[in-house]
Amino acid sequence: MEGSKTLTKALLKWYFDSGVEFNLSKIKKREVKQNILSNSVIEFSNESDTVDLKKPNSFLENCDSLESLHQAVLNFSGCALKRTAKNTVFSDGNPNSKIMLLGESPGEEEDKEGVPFLGEAGLLLDKMLNAIGQNRKNTYLSNIIFWRPPGNRKPTEEEVSICMPFVQKHIELVKPKILVLVGAIAAKAIYGIETGITQVRGNWKTIKLDSGLEVNSIAIFHPAFLLKQPARKKEAWEDLKKIKIAINKNT
Repeated sequence: MEGSKTLTKALLKWYFDSGVEFNLSKIKKREVKQNILSNSVIEFSNESDTVDLKKPNSFLENCDSLESLHQAVLNFSGCALKRTAKNTVFSDGNPNSKIMLLGESPGEEEDKEGVPFLGEAGLLLDKMLNAIGQNRKNTYLSNIIFWRPPGNRKPTEEEVSICMPFVQKHIELVKPKILVLVGAIAAKAIYGIETGITQVRGNWKTIKLDSGLEVNSIAIFHPAFLLKQPARKKEAWEDLKKIKIAINKNT
C-alpha cells in the first residue's frame, strides 16, 4: 500500500512538473499491430569459419548471449565511429527486464563513462521512468548506435545500417515484452520509415524479427528533445501512461 502511494506521488509530480492540467478520466488503450523490420533481414554465412571483423553478419550467428554479443560489438571494426569514440556504449540496467529502451547514440557524457543515457537528458529520462515505477534496476537500456558521432552529430543512414544487425540480435537476446524507442532516429531505424517522431510517437506497433520473435513497441520523444521543447512534455506524459498500462498488463 505504501509503495502504491509513493508511485502515485511520483506520477502526480511528473504530471505537475510537465504543466499538464489534471484529468482523471480513464485512459483509452489502442493497439496497432504491424510487421516491420522486413527490410532488415540478417543473413548468416555458413560457408566459412573465417571471421570478418568488418562484417557483423559473419559472426553474429554464434552470439547466443548478451555477453557474446557485447564482445562481438567490442571486436567489430566496420564502423568508422569506433575510431573516434572513447568507449563502446553497449547497455545499462537489468538484462533480465522485460522492458527495453532503445535510444539513438551516445553523447559526450555517455562516451566518457561507457553508459547510455547520462547527463541532463539522462536525468530527465530517469525521472520519466520513475514516474511509472521504472528505473535502471528493472529496465534495460541501450542505443541504436554504440559509438558517439563526432560533435554529437546525428548518425548517418549508413552508420545506422551498419549497426542494425547488432541491434536486431540485441532485441532477440533480451526478448522484451515492451520495446520503447526513444527518439526519432531509433523509431526510424526500427520501423524503417521516414516519418517524423511527432507522427509515430504514442502508437503501439508489433514488430516481428527474423527469428520469429514478436515484440510490442512504442516510440516516445527523446529527453534531449523535451529539454529543448518542454511544452511537449504533455504528450510525453500521455505516452508514459500508455507504457504503464502495458507494463501492468504484460509483466
